[in-house]
Amino acid sequence: MRAFMPRLLACFAGAALSLATAATARADNCSSLPNPVYVAGSSAIKPFLAKVAAELATLATPITVVYQGQGSCTGVNYLTTTPVGTITGTGVIWDTTGAEVAGGCTLSLSGNTVDIGVSDVFATSCPGVTGLPADVSDFYGPVQAMTFAVPVQSTKTSISAEAAYLVFGLGAAGEVSPWTDETLIHVRSETSGTQQMIATAIRVPAAKFKGKGHAKSGDVLADLVAAASSGHADDTLGILAADYVDVNRSSVKSLAYQHFGQLCGYWPDSDVNAFDKANVRDGHYMIWGPLHMLTKTSGGNPVNPNAKVIIDYLSGAVDPTTFDLIMTEAKGGVVPDCAMRVRRDSEIGPLMSYMPARSCECKFVKEATGAAPASCQTCAQDSECPAATPKCNYGYCEVQ
Repeated sequence: MRAFMPRLLACFAGAALSLATAATARADNCSSLPNPVYVAGSSAIKPFLAKVAAELATLATPITVVYQGQGSCTGVNYLTTTPVGTITGTGVIWDTTGAEVAGGCTLSLSGNTVDIGVSDVFATSCPGVTGLPADVSDFYGPVQAMTFAVPVQSTKTSISAEAAYLVFGLGAAGEVSPWTDETLIHVRSETSGTQQMIATAIRVPAAKFKGKGHAKSGDVLADLVAAASSGHADDTLGILAADYVDVNRSSVKSLAYQHFGQLCGYWPDSDVNAFDKANVRDGHYMIWGPLHMLTKTSGGNPVNPNAKVIIDYLSGAVDPTTFDLIMTEAKGGVVPDCAMRVRRDSEIGPLMSYMPARSCECKFVKEATGAAPASCQTCAQDSECPAATPKCNYGYCEVQ
């Protein structure tokens, strides 16, 4: 048997009508709630959407967010069909504290039209989608990284794109020791944003992945934990979003990833124990992309003005008044656009140098790690900042 282990070094980089009393009361009809906006697709958006939904429920003219988590490509499909797709069954809603309302609300038997389709991947990464309709636009939200994950007990620290290609593309026939038992290789499905993004990175079609398929990230996690407890910590491997790994680091860890053409591997963070997403923010770690919010538009503007309000919150165009969005995203394992220094316009596409209109790098690192970088200077106004970082944003001096 051929043992194929990549030769690499893991690099260290640096009050109006609202849902206030709805927490225990089921709303029978979603359409009867104040100004419902129907959002469906990726499950990654749910914790952030809950915070936004709570604030929108308290507006003078309340907006109700109605959500179904069904997978990234399902969210894309709703907005790339004609007419736009509908959802049925039960919708998730939240009260003014951000708590999920028990029982949710009942959607129409004939279906409610999806206003925003949410996805972890670009629409063209999804099966059968070649582009967006002319009247649908893609608005970007926070950046999320996807990872190769192993039990925390594993002695393995890294994987190359070439090795991942053999493991997930050929399975046992790839002969990449120690990952040769396909029952211990844990994947998702071709509708999963995690699998689609990783598929693009390692050049294996998402529908062709070898291994045991799972409907949810939690199932992947459970099987990784079970494998470790049965003595298979080193020879089991899975795929998980970085934010999911972050909240389960007592059980799993990410492998450093060496992309095609790179000389060494990188974790999403500056090291395996950090939470700063340094290598995502500067482009060293390659498997990442923005959250996508697809909606019908006219002249580039959302047709549904209430959908625009939600998109503006999640894209960072509006600062919430009742919660700290940057802190929520930092502690949720994703990166707001304002903390990024690179960007891309296609799945695992070329990187472009980037400086957001209003930077929040210091604020993000402080919330993600508990301390701002030593180079960050606190401030209350622009006049307190030096020439090199002249803008006072979120309490810190930034470049712009």
